[in-house]
Amino acid sequence: MAATPIVDPPASSLRKKQGFFRRFLERPQQLWLRKVFFQIHLWAGILLALYVIAIGISGSILVFKEELMPKPHVSIGKLDYNACTAAQINRAIDLANTAIPGMKAFLASCPTPANGLFTITVRTEPKHSPGGRGQQLRGTAEPQGPRQKLAQRTVYVHPQTWQVVGTADREASWLETVEQFHVNLLLGRNGRLWNGIGASILLLLAFTGIVLWWPGIRNWTRGLKVDFRKSWKRINWDLHSVMGFWTLFFTLTWALTGMYFTWPKLFTTPITKFTHITTASYPGPQMREAAKRPPIQDAPLNVTAMIEEAQRQSPRGHLEGVFYGTGPRPIFTIYMAKGVMGDYSNADFVYFDQRSNTCLYAWHRGDNHTLGDWLIWLIAPLHFGTTWGQAAKVLWAMLGLVLPALTVTGLMMYWNRWLSKRWTKTLFAKSR
Repeated sequence: MAATPIVDPPASSLRKKQGFFRRFLERPQQLWLRKVFFQIHLWAGILLALYVIAIGISGSILVFKEELMPKPHVSIGKLDYNACTAAQINRAIDLANTAIPGMKAFLASCPTPANGLFTITVRTEPKHSPGGRGQQLRGTAEPQGPRQKLAQRTVYVHPQTWQVVGTADREASWLETVEQFHVNLLLGRNGRLWNGIGASILLLLAFTGIVLWWPGIRNWTRGLKVDFRKSWKRINWDLHSVMGFWTLFFTLTWALTGMYFTWPKLFTTPITKFTHITTASYPGPQMREAAKRPPIQDAPLNVTAMIEEAQRQSPRGHLEGVFYGTGPRPIFTIYMAKGVMGDYSNADFVYFDQRSNTCLYAWHRGDNHTLGDWLIWLIAPLHFGTTWGQAAKVLWAMLGLVLPALTVTGLMMYWNRWLSKRWTKTLFAKSR
């Protein structure tokens, strides 16, 4: 059989490709594709302007949500935040249960650097005691089932004087409204879909923006700094370009993680093609299996014994809080901090059968064993910026405000280049 001859691509095709890349490197402004990208970037930015401003500001605020939450301003001495014990949290729960008649604790948190008080959330007891049909575990993204809407309040207990120092309705606070807006645009579950669409357009803005940023190989350093000797219009243009370049990684991160929160399978499915995800995702299959367990005879609730077992399951963890379950087969959750208190990305969640005090499962979140674990686990820390200490939180809050700044400078560029001229022309025509 004769060998198939190798046919070289036409010389004209090679020249066209070489010419395209050369022009992109040297004179990108002359490329028609760049002009197309400019139109996409312009109109996507205009379409998303108010959304980006609101999402950026609300995200920056939520970095310090716990610090800004309404709580009593009382003096608290030096605390060891890793020394919370079963006896202490039980005592705080008992005080909260008697503070507001008709309400019982269902969530209790130990003092953290952001909030040095015991924070006990109490609510009216569900109608069919122990009530309800499900729960949502603090620090997780996946609910176990629908929840009854019950009246609730937060009770604050001083960790040294053991006095109830105040109560608050956290759900009615302006910060809860900010969070609901940031998460679902105040539209319920449908808002999560629109947030995903907004994140997708933000990704498009970032991609087209980096192409438009490239000034050519001879002038590439010009896109890294602002020349304040120029006119204000040129300074505005430089600010938009420079801020976009230096914050590109964070813009891409927020866009991709925002898409993940809406469409997680869009990311987990391709990741599992080449690696496993073992600890990073919520253990849905294990918890569904636990929900099918046969009913057993009730035993008195022993929070101390369960906390002691949780400490055995999480030898590196420190008691952070507990969550009471509801429903016919309630699950009692204990979360143990392995890093900074309040960082649920590095915590062990130990689940118990609330009616028998039997340990069901321990989810060691943050103990990443595979590349898939790292890729999925990093989504929350990179999006929220609350994992790496106070300095990182300040940085994330400041970077979040860059998104509104990019939007404002972009709209000013649109005004300077086109809208102001059209406005002037219209006024001139009317005056004649």
